[in-house]
Amino acid sequence: MMDKYIAVIGGANIDIGGKPYNKLIPADSNPGRVIISYGGVGRNIAHNLTKLGVRTELLTTAGGDFLGREMISYCSSEGIITDHIRIDEGDRSSLYLYIDNEEGDMQLAVADMSTETSLTPEYIDSVEDIINGATVAVVDCNLSQEAFDHIMKISRVPVYVDTVSANKSHKIKGHLNGIDTLKPNRIEAEILTGLSINTEEDYVGACYNLIYQGVRRVFITMGSKGIIAADMNNCYITDSYSIEPVNTTGAGDAATAAIAWASTILRERFDYAGKEYNDLIIPSLAANSAASLAAESDETICSTLDIRSILERINNNRVRIRKIK
Repeated sequence: MMDKYIAVIGGANIDIGGKPYNKLIPADSNPGRVIISYGGVGRNIAHNLTKLGVRTELLTTAGGDFLGREMISYCSSEGIITDHIRIDEGDRSSLYLYIDNEEGDMQLAVADMSTETSLTPEYIDSVEDIINGATVAVVDCNLSQEAFDHIMKISRVPVYVDTVSANKSHKIKGHLNGIDTLKPNRIEAEILTGLSINTEEDYVGACYNLIYQGVRRVFITMGSKGIIAADMNNCYITDSYSIEPVNTTGAGDAATAAIAWASTILRERFDYAGKEYNDLIIPSLAANSAASLAAESDETICSTLDIRSILERINNNRVRIRKIK
C-alpha cells in the first residue's frame, strides 16, 4: 500500500470567498466574513485525499509570484506530493473569487485561471510516468480540451473526471469515451448529454446516455436529493444526509475525493460485517458523507474530514438506498 498513490491533474489557485451575516442584497455592500484560502478543484481533491490517508501527487502549474510559491509550500505541508508541479516564472497565480448567500450556497463566482493554458500536452508528456504509475488518475476540467484528450490518449490507468463547472464541462462534451468514472452535477450532466433533467427518470436517462458515450461509471450529484450512480448493469439513488449547510464551496471536491478513495484504497481493505463491496453504493455513501461534512464547514477543506468521520456519518445516519435498475 505504501507504494500506491493517486495522481490528480488539474487546477490550483487562491480562493477568496465572502458570506454575508444576513440576507444577501445584490448590488450592495453586505456586512459579512471574507476567507482567503488555497483552492482549485484539482488541488482541493488532492488535499481531501491526503486527509483520507491517500498518498497523492498533484500535477498542476503555479505562478512564479509569492502566492504561487506559498501555495506549493502549503500543499507540501499538508502531505500532498508537489515534486512535479511546474512553476511558470512569468505568470501570476490563479485566483477564484466567490460570494455565498447567508445560507452558504454559492451565488456568484469569478475564476481568473491560467491553468487552462499552462497545463499543456507537453506538460502532460513530462509527467506521463507519474500518471501511469498511479492507481488512478483524477482529472478536473480546468485543463484545455487538447490536454484532456492527450491524457486519455497516454493514460494506462483508470481516469476519473470531475467536470468542475457548467462552463468547463463543455470542453469534454463528445470526448467521454474511455473515462472510467465521471462525476458531474445536474447542470453539467445536461450539457454533456443534451438532455433536460428534472425528474428521477431524467436522471436515470442521463446516466445511461453518458454510459453509452463510453463512460464506465457515472455519479451525478443531485444536491439535497443525494447522488445517482450507475454502470452498464445497475443504477442506485443514495439519499443525502440532512444537514444545515454553512458553505457548499468545496463539497463537490470532497465528494470526488471520497469516490476515488472508496473505489481504490477502501475497496482493497473492505471488510464490513461480511457485506460484499458494491462499486456504486459504497462510493456513493462515501461521497455523500464527505460532501455533507464539507458543507457544514465554513472552510473549503473541512478540517474534521478523515476516514473516521466519513465512516461514522455512514454508520450513525442510515440513509435510503434505492435500486433503480
